[in-house]
Amino acid sequence: MCGIAGFIHSTPQPRAQALLQRMNDSLVHRGPDDAGFFLTPEGARGPQVGIAMRRLAIIDLAGGHQPIPNEDESCWIVFNGEIYNHQKLRNELERLGHVYRTQSDTETILHAYEEYGTECVSHLRGMFAFAIWDSRRQRVLIARDHVGIKPLYWTEIGGRFLFGSEIKALLRDPEVPRRVNPEGLHHYLTYLYAPAPGTMFEGIHQLPPGHRLIWEAGRVTVEEYWSGPRAMLEGPEGPEVSLEEAWEVLRESVDAHMLSEVPLGAFLSGGLDSTVIVALMRELSPHRVKTFSIGFRNAGIYDEQRYARMVADHLGTEHHAFEVDADDVSVLPEIIRHLDEPLADASVIPNYLVARMAREHVTVALTGIGGDELFGGYRRYFGDDLARKWERVPRFARKNLLLPALRLVPATGDTRIGNMSRLVQKFLEPLDLAPEERYIAWNAFFSEEAKRELYGRPNGHVARSSAEPMLPHFSHVGHRRFADRAMYLDLKSYLPGDPLFLSDRMTMAHSLEGRVPLVDVDVMEFAARVPLSQKLQGQTTKLLLRRLLEGRVPEEVIYRPKQGFGTPIDVWFRGRLAPLVDQILSPEVLRSRGYFDPGYVNWLRAQQAAGKRDFSQHLWALIVFELWHRAYIDADLSDRKGLTFEDLGLSMTGTKTVPSGEGQSLAGSRR
Repeated sequence: MCGIAGFIHSTPQPRAQALLQRMNDSLVHRGPDDAGFFLTPEGARGPQVGIAMRRLAIIDLAGGHQPIPNEDESCWIVFNGEIYNHQKLRNELERLGHVYRTQSDTETILHAYEEYGTECVSHLRGMFAFAIWDSRRQRVLIARDHVGIKPLYWTEIGGRFLFGSEIKALLRDPEVPRRVNPEGLHHYLTYLYAPAPGTMFEGIHQLPPGHRLIWEAGRVTVEEYWSGPRAMLEGPEGPEVSLEEAWEVLRESVDAHMLSEVPLGAFLSGGLDSTVIVALMRELSPHRVKTFSIGFRNAGIYDEQRYARMVADHLGTEHHAFEVDADDVSVLPEIIRHLDEPLADASVIPNYLVARMAREHVTVALTGIGGDELFGGYRRYFGDDLARKWERVPRFARKNLLLPALRLVPATGDTRIGNMSRLVQKFLEPLDLAPEERYIAWNAFFSEEAKRELYGRPNGHVARSSAEPMLPHFSHVGHRRFADRAMYLDLKSYLPGDPLFLSDRMTMAHSLEGRVPLVDVDVMEFAARVPLSQKLQGQTTKLLLRRLLEGRVPEEVIYRPKQGFGTPIDVWFRGRLAPLVDQILSPEVLRSRGYFDPGYVNWLRAQQAAGKRDFSQHLWALIVFELWHRAYIDADLSDRKGLTFEDLGLSMTGTKTVPSGEGQSLAGSRR
């Protein structure tokens, strides 16, 4: 596991080595064990190419130093990730005459490139982002794994191309501008993240999952090499699978992901996905499995510690449970620094904390990310079937009677009634849209109409709705039933944009390698064959995983309702975050920025404070954006370790602050 960075200069730059050093230093948290550089020799033909890496040693501790060359040193590679089929590939490549210097999977990618060219990515099973400089062809190949477990960003400026595992590496070049991308902001308000290939920075791109980038003769070409599981794209769902086959597929993936020469454990939330992973690890490991969970102290429904402990006791793991104060948000600025761009998933805080605590015991941690998207874990996958029934209710009755009545139900009081009311409202409001558009609307936070009110003016910077970039995913699998199509969309967009992005940044912030066996290529192909009847049945989600766990863990764990990694945003607003909200979303700050209408934001806050509507997630998205703006646009604080609210000009005692105005405003052209 590493962080990688590099550049291609069309003409030699006098301070290129210093720039490469700065880029690499910004990634030290991703790889504290080692560092390496390659810079094309002075006077060499072609462009000036520099590649660098920071290494977290996991496999081949003694011989895995990077960059690694091929036999005649005409090609060099830097690599972030793990290749789980590298031994099989190595055997094939050695039979074809390739000579190895190390035991590293990094070298296997390089020899695969020599043998298969840019198609080498199709032979890899694992998580990866890598860059290869080929001096013979004067070409750079950059690739990212199938579902985006590992990140890769790039930009072009003034005849120069830069790339890195994190945006902060690109910002070490002072000529890279720090400007808000209006389209990235527009989509962020809908999804809580900026979808690929865009980012929140104008001019900085993320290489989408399943894509490769080729730089040759000054031209950048981005190509898709994997568009999804073949079984999903090419045919209908298959016949029912046996529990034995399903368990073996998952077992083989977990076994591959447990390969490590350093201490290894797992995150255990007490949910189905992490429970499956830990149950398999127990079968495979000769030692007690180390497991880690975190909970909020005195937070009621937000604490799953009981179920995690129940699974740990039943499986006999060495369990480490941690508790934090429910209203403690002190680590938020440091989290924002590690994210590089806004992600308004509030579970970043418990994920950051559990990764920090796990790193005290292990260097590698397996997680259950991906189970929802592959095996039907979200109740929204029932939505289309339910919508067909509700369509029988006359539109007039839905719009003019039922929805107004539901809006009268307060957000406070009986939590169950308030939650149910909000869910029904969100379900009914887009019911007249096409199935694909209403599915996106169900998952949206700020709707297109709400964003127009939030902007307080026509949005001239972004003409299209946030649904448009997502709709093509549905057509790629138009032959499948709607729930399958929805899972495919989530696999291609939400999974890499939120859970995998979050997991990578929060684990790497503490030099911890997170692995995700459920989004292994072989598991994804298997899951695509599993019929919907084995995933969703009645109101039961993830039926196959529940059946697999029967007899292996307590039934109370298997059949309890899905909870997710709960985060008490409403508790934060009433607790230590309260004085900060007054500063962050004050009318003065909002007017100074020029992005959002102060009157509309005040209305959101008033509705939330009065308990009339639950806008906690909407407000959280605006708060995260403002904190990010202070850390990355007003100034570049990405290299200030231990970032605090005070560093961002904010006071926990409630003194209001107005941003300096160094960042740009979009107000002028949008009024």
